[in-house]
This record gives sequence, C-alpha cells and structure tokens, in this order.
Amino acid sequence: MFRRGAAAAASAAVLLASVLSAPARAADDPLPLPLLPHVPFYSTTTVAASDRPEPLPTKPQRFNPTFNYQGKNRSLDDFLKRSSTLGYLVLHGGTVVDERYFSGYNASSRFNSWSVGKSITATAVGAAIADGKIESVRDPVTRYVPELRGTGYDGVSIEDVLQMASGHKYDETDYTNPLKGSTATTIRMVLGTPLTTQAREAERDFQPGTRWNYDSMNTFVLGWLVTKATGKPLAAYVGDKIWRPAGMQSPLLMGRDYQGSDIGYCCYHATVRDFARFGLLYLRGGRAGGRQVIPTGWINDSTTASKPYLQPHRLVPGKPDSPENAYGYGNQWWLGDDGDYAAIGILGQFIYVSPKRDVVIVKTSQDLNSAPHMAEALPAFRAVADAVAKTP
Repeated sequence: MFRRGAAAAASAAVLLASVLSAPARAADDPLPLPLLPHVPFYSTTTVAASDRPEPLPTKPQRFNPTFNYQGKNRSLDDFLKRSSTLGYLVLHGGTVVDERYFSGYNASSRFNSWSVGKSITATAVGAAIADGKIESVRDPVTRYVPELRGTGYDGVSIEDVLQMASGHKYDETDYTNPLKGSTATTIRMVLGTPLTTQAREAERDFQPGTRWNYDSMNTFVLGWLVTKATGKPLAAYVGDKIWRPAGMQSPLLMGRDYQGSDIGYCCYHATVRDFARFGLLYLRGGRAGGRQVIPTGWINDSTTASKPYLQPHRLVPGKPDSPENAYGYGNQWWLGDDGDYAAIGILGQFIYVSPKRDVVIVKTSQDLNSAPHMAEALPAFRAVADAVAKTP
C-alpha cells in the first residue's frame, strides 16, 4: 500500500544523495539545478489545519541590521542572500513585522522542515506525557517500544534519547557519505527498508547519558514511542495535540516510509507562517488560542541544558570550531547562551525564538553551505531581534 515502484524509489535516493553530497559552493555561484530539497520524495500523510487559525496580524517593515561574525561586519540582507534563503519571516509579539520570499516561493508554499521537525516530534512526546500516555522521560523507551529490547536502545531513558545522548552508534557528521548517518538511513528508507527495521539494528557505542551525539534515528524512535504509547500514528497525534490546537492555518504534509511509519526526524512540509506559529507556541509558554496546548514545564525543560555536556559551546569538545559548538542542546532544540533557542535543519531551515526580545524568526532555504552558516545564523538573528525589539 505504501510502496512506490522500484524505479521511483531509486530516483528519490539518487536525488537525496545528490542534494546532500553536493560540494560547498562559493557565495556567488548559482545553485545547481535541479535542486528540489522541499519536494517530498516519499509517501506523505495530510494533517488537517485548524478551523480557528491563530491570527498573525501584520505591520510591514524591513530590517537589515549589521552584525559581527568572525571579526567581520556583515548585514542581514547579505546573509539571507549567501545562505540561499527561500522564505523569511519575523514575528514580534505575534505580529508579522518582516516577511519575504525568494525564487518564486510565496506565503502559500510548503517547505520541508528537515531537522526542524525534530522539535515538533519532541513536542509530541511532551503532549503524550501531559495526556498520561507516557509516565516520565526517565522511563526506558523499551517500556513503550518493546521491539527495541536487545538492541542498542535497550533500557535507554526517553530523556537521553531526547537529548541526543542515547549511546546509539550513529555517525551523522558527514552528510556527503551515503553510507552513514541520516543520509544512509533516508536512502535505505526510500529504497524500501522500514525505519523500524533500521531502529532494531541499533548498536551501543557509549554509556547513555554521558555525552551528546547528534542522531536522527533517535528522533524516529521518539516518534515510534509516541505511536506505541498513544495508539495513534505520529501524524494523527501531532494533528490532534499540536497542529490544530496551535492554530495552524494550512494542512501539513508528513513524510512516512513505505511501511507507514512517520519519519519524525524530518519531513514536516508546512508554510513559513505555520512554522512561525509553532515558534510562537513556544514563545508563549505553550499557549495558543487562549488555552494551554503544551505544558509550560515541558517548554522550559525542552529549552534548558540540563547536563554539563549539553551546555552551549560544549557539545563537541574535541572540535572547538565545529558550528554545533555555537549552541547547547535541550529536548531536540538547539540552545543559545542568551536564553534564545532554535529548531534547525540541514540546508538552512530555522525556527529561532528569543523570549527576551519577544521575537520568532523563520528561515527556509536551499543552502548547500548550511553547516558554516548554522553558527553565523545566531548573531544574525540576534541582530534582527535587537532591532525589532527597539522599534516602537
């Protein structure tokens, strides 16, 4: 039912590999064509929108602040251009104050979340705890997903999976290698290997809860956990507990494998405005539409580094210049050192939240240099938030 023809799956795998393994390009080089990072290359489930969308009033302005990065003064407009931006939106207090689209995209276009979706999947875990379907993040994942007993996930706490400290042997440091990390996982998925099968292949690499290791399979396991604990597919549960209660205006497309399992670690296809509404849900402490959608405690826990190795600038101690070290890590959120935080995806997808400045910034992109730009985004977004906060 969920399987495409072999030729279509193979073509999808080739497309994915070519996008993720493309060499870094100079800032003024044109993007290779076709580059289709926001087109689904897998089956999808449609999640209905809210019948009462969260209003986003507009007060059109344009902000182009300068910021310093690596000893050089740069401008926001230059950063947007160099990082191949497709959609960009700034909220201040829930009002749209800057919104731009590029390369033929517009406000109705859907964009692939890529790993921004990890933050949505993690939020579904919080909703399941609030519902009483999951007792505690200290429970082992195998309490709810017994299929993972005897694997590298056996006995690992939900908290350690949320914080990318599961101990699972997984190398996601090189997206150009089709045999490693999420690149390999996704290629195998589109060629027909179920994600549940791949999760059951997990091996232990280090003691859980002792260090951070970015791992997309962890997020698939979280989505599988939600499905098993609630008795609903992840897509359905996200729709019931997040998408519609948070007032999303447009239907969401969620990627799934050919066995019917929601991918979870990526592949939430949504508009820029609905991604902004998700950021606004966190900015407002889990409230939307006049009611509590996600517990405030979950919002706070998710955006706080609770272990020494999760603190900003400590994620990759052996590589001090790694872009990841600009951040810390919470429950599938990247954390700044100024109370701000972000959901971040490959190829330059961001939902940035600054509670101190009452600002949410969304950026969707097709950025082949997204790794170095990941660190630059933090001072760029802070400069925007500062400029917006100072505007009457």
